[in-house]
Amino acid sequence: MNRRIIAILKVLFFLAVGITLLYFAYRNQDWNRMVESLRSARYGWVFLSMALSVLAFLSRAHRWGMLLRPMGYKPKLFNIFNAMMVGYLANFALPRLGEITRCTTLSEKEKIPFNVIFGTVISERTIDVIMLGLSLLLAAYLELDLIGGFILQKILLPIIGTAQQVANMQYFWLAVLVVLGIMLVALMLVRKRGTTEGISQIIRKQLIGFLEGIKSITRMQNKGWFLIHTFFIWITYFFMSYTVFFALDATSDLDYKAGIFTLAIGGMGMAAPVQGGIGVYHLLIQQGLTLFGIDPESGIVYATIVHTSQTLLILLLGGLSLTLLFVTPNKTTIEQNSTNRI
Repeated sequence: MNRRIIAILKVLFFLAVGITLLYFAYRNQDWNRMVESLRSARYGWVFLSMALSVLAFLSRAHRWGMLLRPMGYKPKLFNIFNAMMVGYLANFALPRLGEITRCTTLSEKEKIPFNVIFGTVISERTIDVIMLGLSLLLAAYLELDLIGGFILQKILLPIIGTAQQVANMQYFWLAVLVVLGIMLVALMLVRKRGTTEGISQIIRKQLIGFLEGIKSITRMQNKGWFLIHTFFIWITYFFMSYTVFFALDATSDLDYKAGIFTLAIGGMGMAAPVQGGIGVYHLLIQQGLTLFGIDPESGIVYATIVHTSQTLLILLLGGLSLTLLFVTPNKTTIEQNSTNRI
């Protein structure tokens, strides 16, 4: 099957999943009340949330640059930020495409090896997963009775159930065997042609660069600033969600505990393999806020405002960044990057 057709099918599949979840979130809601809530919302708080997002993006771009410096590269913050925003924009087309896109973009602009950049992204994402887990644990600690049951019933049990269903599918294991067989045949053909050494050298070179990118976090001289940026990013994320509470009468009385919980489950929703977290984010936020006495209609209105405002911001900044990347010159050779080395 043509690669382009497969790519289109992937986009349509994930989009269908998101739309289906979006349907479950919005069904049986009073649309007149929802529209009235959206009209009467205090959007000054929403604009404040969007401004905080920009600060988080800038801090994240600076932190990403800190991971590249230990390997002798010093890319411009301008290019790092633009590459990152283009990556966020690409995630609306296909989940996880953004990671490849931003690495490719920065590699092209700064002439830094792709595998090195990708390794730093893995390090960055690992830190973010840890912070997301800590946020979830903190939320569970603060409201154990409420949140513990939600996490178990709405997150852990469905994940475990899905994993068991996949493991029990005979076609899954058949596919694994087929893939392993193809890899074995390919290796035999390569050895037969006598090109194993050349390919192994290429793989080794790419792997070394990738591992160097991952290990960059241990070689930083300013680890303290890296931690400061990390905590600043996640504290800003918290206020991005928390400030929108004040935009609606129904959520204006929620406290910081609800804000931490919203940050945690919202982060899980955005991390789901669906374009922009659409549907998953809405459903998780709606169901999660019911734990704090918020009715489903107000919960989905809150989720709609947060998700839509952030989506519009990424479309705006991502589109602007894409334009700027086209009009600014690239480095012509990898050797030229030595002028920017530490």
